[in-house]
Amino acid sequence: MTIRLLAGGLAIAAAGVLGYGIYQIIPMGEPLARSEVVGELIGPALASYSRVAIQRYGERQLLTGQLLVTSKDIEGLARAPVLDTQVPALKKRLQMQRLRLAQTGAVTALGQGHDDLALTMLQTGRSTTDTRNLIYGGRGTGVFELLGSISGDTGVTVIGTPEGETLYLVTSTLRQAGDDDQPAAWDTLRSDDLGTTWTYDPDVTLGPPQQHTAFLTQQLAVALEKHETGMRLLHSCDGGRRWAATLLKEQVWPDSAAFERGFAVSAERDRSVYGEEQLGYGWSLYPLDERRAVGWSWRTRVRPQGTEKAEVIETRRFEVQFQEGASPAFRITPDVPPVPVQDTRALLARDQPVFETAGNAIYELDKAAMEWIRRSESPTVRGARSWIAQAWFGPNAWVIKTYADHMFSGNTYTTTYFYSRDEGRTWNPFQLSHDQESGLLGLDQTGDALLSLGERGGKTVIRRYLLD
Repeated sequence: MTIRLLAGGLAIAAAGVLGYGIYQIIPMGEPLARSEVVGELIGPALASYSRVAIQRYGERQLLTGQLLVTSKDIEGLARAPVLDTQVPALKKRLQMQRLRLAQTGAVTALGQGHDDLALTMLQTGRSTTDTRNLIYGGRGTGVFELLGSISGDTGVTVIGTPEGETLYLVTSTLRQAGDDDQPAAWDTLRSDDLGTTWTYDPDVTLGPPQQHTAFLTQQLAVALEKHETGMRLLHSCDGGRRWAATLLKEQVWPDSAAFERGFAVSAERDRSVYGEEQLGYGWSLYPLDERRAVGWSWRTRVRPQGTEKAEVIETRRFEVQFQEGASPAFRITPDVPPVPVQDTRALLARDQPVFETAGNAIYELDKAAMEWIRRSESPTVRGARSWIAQAWFGPNAWVIKTYADHMFSGNTYTTTYFYSRDEGRTWNPFQLSHDQESGLLGLDQTGDALLSLGERGGKTVIRRYLLD
């Protein structure tokens, strides 16, 4: 009798655990069903895998994405200029770039014993598939005309000066390697009419190694650059043609040499307990006004994989004042509270509000006080703590994409979307379909709805999904 009771109790407990596990993975909220088509791309449809970005300059909107060209796309591409002709030897340099990448991957595959994979990589590297980057433009009417297209495997980036007076289209081909004097330069096109026409600019120096690039004025630009000597602050007073570099570690951490000697002694002493420890530095940079930028750096202790995550030892703030014809002036504030890591995907504008997320928290930068204000945090998902994977902030609503562990997660997480109408005080869950999520552009200008790319009649359309 006792064994039967015990077995029955275990069965009930197992059923309860199973039921709770299933409960945890049931999506929260209702689907966003109310929608309207608010835009259409007059030109080739974008590829479903394409990473699409939309940028706004007043009523002007620019949308960039990719397309793997087939014969049926040729007519549509002919609607706008093919910008490849402006970039010297673009096709040849792209092919060489693909081959170098394929050779590097093949060497790695051979070293791991994957001979067939190595051969496939080499064959792919010699192929002539045409991945094109498309630039569409709209003026608030919902119609997006194709403004131009250019070849390139890794996409393009649009960097704008204040109010979009000048736009720079940074391609995926290297024009000139960097050195100790100047950063690397990628082929770049320039537009002075909000993207209607583009002209190759052989003098401007912009490219992926530069991080958090922002124009404070039409001529003054700032950026961070990872360099073999350490993180450098770059600034240009001539619209990105020539850059001056300042080694940030010397400015922000002048005590670094002495600290690192002490750290090495401590790490050697504690090796038997923690394993190999390393010292790391993180960096961020934000535009403030026409002459100033502010950034943070944090010194961390990094322990071997599988143990504790990086521990922040100290965070420092650096304010930078720029002046033409002179070195930038620094003001360093030590021992400030920890700050969120800067989003590498964000395109910064001088006069726009700045938000960042860290774990489950949302922070806003108070530019006057140069401090981060904790504004909100993500809600729990079926009783489990969530963390923020992506966020969008508009004037009338905030939207966050969250992950949460669940009982039967394995290596997967529960994904839940929430929106807030009161700046994160309360959150409402909702669901997105796979198609809505894969085409997601973010909030519309009002912040009342989400925009997502879709397909209708062989064309790419923009659908607006009301949040309420």
